Amino acid sequence: MASSKRGCSNVSPLSRRVCYLTQVRRSLTERLGSHNFSIEVKRQSRKTLAIHVLSKTDVEIRAPLKCPWAEIDRFLEERLPWIVKTRERLASQPVVPPPSYREGALHPYLGFQRPLNLIRGKPAFVAADDSGIVVRCMNPDNETLIRKHLEGWYRREAERYLPERIIQGNTLFDDEVPEPRLTVRKMRARWGSCDGTGEISINSLVMCKSWQAIDLVLVHELCHLRHFRHDGKFYGLLSKVMPDWREREKEFKAGHSD
Repeated sequence: MASSKRGCSNVSPLSRRVCYLTQVRRSLTERLGSHNFSIEVKRQSRKTLAIHVLSKTDVEIRAPLKCPWAEIDRFLEERLPWIVKTRERLASQPVVPPPSYREGALHPYLGFQRPLNLIRGKPAFVAADDSGIVVRCMNPDNETLIRKHLEGWYRREAERYLPERIIQGNTLFDDEVPEPRLTVRKMRARWGSCDGTGEISINSLVMCKSWQAIDLVLVHELCHLRHFRHDGKFYGLLSKVMPDWREREKEFKAGHSD
């Protein structure tokens, strides 16, 4: 991608941005053999560059607020082999049918698959009990509505339980890093993230996992507050505060219990 630095150097900042992305997209097209993908650059309050392949067709770059476009260009060039490998892995994964939101359909909560128990009535209500996940609303035949109620419930459950667990997790560390601010939201491709300001974001769908797996996500992000990269120091710290993290990770990747 060296040509992009020469071709984009003598233009306005806005034109340079468009020029770089055009050059990057062309280079990725040549390497990936696809014309149908998008590249998005997000400027954030962070110290390092990061790149995420969100899907077979979406690449997202996260950059510090004042990071030069030429530096982003060099970073992309270095990461192209990883982008190719990640895209190939995503392309080889089997297509998973969309979940059903009808009566009796199974949905995970805290590591176990539970059937939906749909009830017509008001006010709207979602809760887990011995029968499964109970969803009460005025139109239980509307799967889109059931999905929204269920996703909102996952978020509220995360907001209810995770703050205390992240406080407990922070006590595992022998330092004085303050308790992080916690944000819960639905994420497309990640279970958690943190930034240079001390804020941790957790995917609300983490409530589908077991408490063992949830605590792994929280402690993983707490380690990132101390060591941002996945290097030896990071994994050394993770092994110190959570010696069984590999077993937890296997459980996390294996899916949910019956």
